[in-house]
Amino acid sequence: MAAKFELYLDADDSFRFRLVALDGTVMLTSEAFPHEDVAIAGIWTVREAAAAGRIVDLTGSDTSV
Repeated sequence: MAAKFELYLDADDSFRFRLVALDGTVMLTSEAFPHEDVAIAGIWTVREAAAAGRIVDLTGSDTSV
């Protein structure tokens, strides 16, 4: 089973999503979106960007890949 995206309504009735790891750790939480379809589009954007994303180490060590 892979990590999952959870779509939910926050306390202000805005749509948000979070990425949850297999062990239940919340890896990221989105900004608030006014509409469900926009939040779902945000999930797709994160999925696509993460698949091709580079790791850039800003700590000063030379480990960027």
